[in-house]
Amino acid sequence: MLCFDCVIIGSGVAGMTAALYLKRANVNFTLIEKHAPGGQINMTSKIENYPGIETIAGVDLALNMFNQISNLGVDYHYGNVLEIKIDGNKKIIKTDMEEIETKTIIIATGRKARELGLENERQLVGRGISWCATCDGSLYKDKDVAVVGGGNSALEEALYLSNICNKVYIIHRRNELRGDQILQDKIKVTNNIELLYNSVVDTLNEKDGKLDSIIINGNAIKKLNISGVFINIGHEPNIEFVKNVGIDLDEKNNIIVDKEMKTNIDGIYACGDIISKDLYQVVTATSEGAKAAFSVQREIFNK
Repeated sequence: MLCFDCVIIGSGVAGMTAALYLKRANVNFTLIEKHAPGGQINMTSKIENYPGIETIAGVDLALNMFNQISNLGVDYHYGNVLEIKIDGNKKIIKTDMEEIETKTIIIATGRKARELGLENERQLVGRGISWCATCDGSLYKDKDVAVVGGGNSALEEALYLSNICNKVYIIHRRNELRGDQILQDKIKVTNNIELLYNSVVDTLNEKDGKLDSIIINGNAIKKLNISGVFINIGHEPNIEFVKNVGIDLDEKNNIIVDKEMKTNIDGIYACGDIISKDLYQVVTATSEGAKAAFSVQREIFNK
C-alpha cells in the first residue's frame, strides 16, 4: 500500500494550489483526481476577474496551473475516491484503483452541476444536453440553442454561444437575472439572445436519439425547436465519499471548516468550492488551497 503524509483529493484550482505549496514545503504527498485537472474552470469560457490576468480561458488557466505543478514533480494519481476509513491516526483512502494510507487529507473536490431532473435528461447527454458551452458549443454552430439559468455562469455561457449559434434563448425561472450587471448589459445588446423570464423547461423532446425540441412552462406553454440545452442552475458539493466519516456539513451539504481550513475530524482539511462560504470564485479557491497546505505543513512538521 502506498503511504504519504498528505493526500489531496481533487485537482481543481484549490487542490492544485495546495499541491504547489506542499511541494515547495517538501511535504510527502500525492494528488488524486478522477477527471481532467482544473475542475469547474474548464467549463468557464472566459475569466476576467482574476488579479493580474486581464482575460483568460478557464481551460488555459487550468492547464497553466497543471503544468506548473507537473514541472515541480508533483505525484499524481488518477482514480475515483470511494470512501475514507479512519484507523487511529491513520487514514485509508479507497479508490476504484487502489488504497492509499495517509496522515492527513485535503478535500478539494469542488461541486458538480445540478441537473434539471427531467425524464430523459441523462439519455440525451452529448446528444443535445450539456453543462459546458466551452466544451460542446462548436457542435451547435449556426443552430438554435437554450441556456437554462440566470446567474453569472448562465450569462457567460449565453454570450459565448451567441458567437457560434444562430439564436440563443435564456430560460430563467425568475423575473430578473441574477448575474453581474456588466454581463446583463452585454446580454441586452446581443441581437441573437432572447430572454424568457418566469419559465422552466418542462419536457425534452427527442427524435432519432437526439434533442429535437423542448416545452417550456411559463406565462404560457411554449415549444422551442432547438438542438441544444446548456444547463446552468447551480451546483452541489461532491461529498459522496465522506458521508461515513462524520464530517460536519451545513444545510447545503458543504463541508464546514475553521479559518485554518480544518474540519471537525483531526487531520482532515477542506478547501475550494466544497466548503461552506459566501463567495465561490477562483481567487478565493486559491487562497483556501494555500491555507489548507500551510495548516497541513504545520501539523506534519510539528509532530
